[in-house]
Amino acid sequence: MPPRDCEKYENFLLFIGDFGPFQKRLLFWMMPAAFLFAFTYFGQIFMILLPKNHWCRVRELEGLPESEQKNRGIPKKQDGSFENCFMYNVPYDSNETNDANQTRSQIPCINGWIYDRKEVPYESIATEYNWVCDKRDFGTYSVVVYFVGCIVGCLCFGFITDHSGRLPALFLANSCSMIGGCVSVVCKGFPCFAASRFVAGLAMNYCFVPIYILTLENVGIKYRTLVGNLALTFSFTLGACLLPWLAYVISNWRHYAMVVALPMVLMILTSLLAPESPSWLMSVGKLDRCMEVLKEAAKANGKTISEEVWSEMRECFELKFANEQLGKQYTSLDLFKTFPRFVVLTILIVTWMVVALAYDAHVRVVEILDTDVFITFSLSSLVEIPAGIVPMLLLDRIGRKPVMSAVMLLCATSSLFVGLLKGHWDASTAAIAARFFATMAYNVGQQWASEILPTVLRGQGLAIINIMGQMGALTSPLVLSTHRYYPPLPMFIITSVSVIGASIILFLPETRGVKMPQTLDEAEKRWTLRCRDREINGDL
Repeated sequence: MPPRDCEKYENFLLFIGDFGPFQKRLLFWMMPAAFLFAFTYFGQIFMILLPKNHWCRVRELEGLPESEQKNRGIPKKQDGSFENCFMYNVPYDSNETNDANQTRSQIPCINGWIYDRKEVPYESIATEYNWVCDKRDFGTYSVVVYFVGCIVGCLCFGFITDHSGRLPALFLANSCSMIGGCVSVVCKGFPCFAASRFVAGLAMNYCFVPIYILTLENVGIKYRTLVGNLALTFSFTLGACLLPWLAYVISNWRHYAMVVALPMVLMILTSLLAPESPSWLMSVGKLDRCMEVLKEAAKANGKTISEEVWSEMRECFELKFANEQLGKQYTSLDLFKTFPRFVVLTILIVTWMVVALAYDAHVRVVEILDTDVFITFSLSSLVEIPAGIVPMLLLDRIGRKPVMSAVMLLCATSSLFVGLLKGHWDASTAAIAARFFATMAYNVGQQWASEILPTVLRGQGLAIINIMGQMGALTSPLVLSTHRYYPPLPMFIITSVSVIGASIILFLPETRGVKMPQTLDEAEKRWTLRCRDREINGDL
């Protein structure tokens, strides 16, 4: 017979310790994972950089100063800037003058291009293979393919995380990241590069998420906010700030790609050394291994537990596993079966798509701003630190709904200024502010969605939301590419969708000071679809 009181064993951290050496070791492993997560996410940006200032190579004029080469060989656009894709079709000689410029015929570049090395001082894959003019979208397409890989990776590694364990998912995801990155190095054209970025994209989230879940599952409630934000706020930011300068110093996209890919071996080794999650082991009935990990954790934390307690704990785990097996009857379709459920899930999905689009667009906006891409990217990456700290100070004081709505409106306003401001550094300052607010929205939205969804479908619900969010991120390079037709257009699009997101989230329930719902019925009682929430008893 199982013990009478099994509730005390549900939180096994009370027995093994909730933030001792065992947990600190997990946190230690999570820090490099967050650092390398930035490499996986942002690394491609500096492989495909293309100087905005490039023009046709005119072999007959190569001995002349750059300004004279342009004036004599390159036509001008209506705005007075030089053409990127056309040159004059004339026989050049020493008597050539500019007087006949308007009557000269023009032809596409036939001898390649010259790139402004003051903008991008190294050979990227875009400059090596001349991804300009009729091939100018190749860089954008490679990013889209990367996010398609990310969506596939969410499906595959999300399944592996729940069915095979956190560590196998961590091992396979980081292996994909390393393999994709290393294959990129030997690519000699778009098809190979796109395929390699698809493989690397498989790992985008799950090179980090499994160790993140593993760590949060093994720390006490009062430490979760700190532990959950510490690695992303500092390690992730450090990795993001370092990346542009790695590319700048290495000055070769192939060598840079290798430097970004090889450190993933560290997380592959971590997946072989770290303990599996006791919570997951218990949920799948692997109780022998679960008890081994718990005993190792208790020993590491200096806790002495009698064999009688261990025996009772195991019996309770067996009972809980048996009960959970009987109760497994929900599918993700249950989240859409009633009107309130459908509306709430739709709002969460649309909001997450907007947030992911805004965040990724403001990460990549440095590619189209007329500023130093390396300095601007580093400065904008630094905002990840305050954007991770501020929500911790505001969410429990003001609430999720007002904070989320406010930061999305501020993101919309900042994005509008990016489109309207003409000064190089004025636009960059607005872009940095927009990324700050988009990052805050990302951090708040992730926590809020977890608190809205019920326990019985939280995992599947978050998977749906995250996959759709990647669909939003996938569109960001396409949105940014519209600047060719009208420079402020990308930021006007971001402004519009951010305002929509800030408006529709007002119909989501506030979760400040409210216990997370366990069942669908309990959650649905809170999903009133009202802008102003009625009072909810905090002990629900």
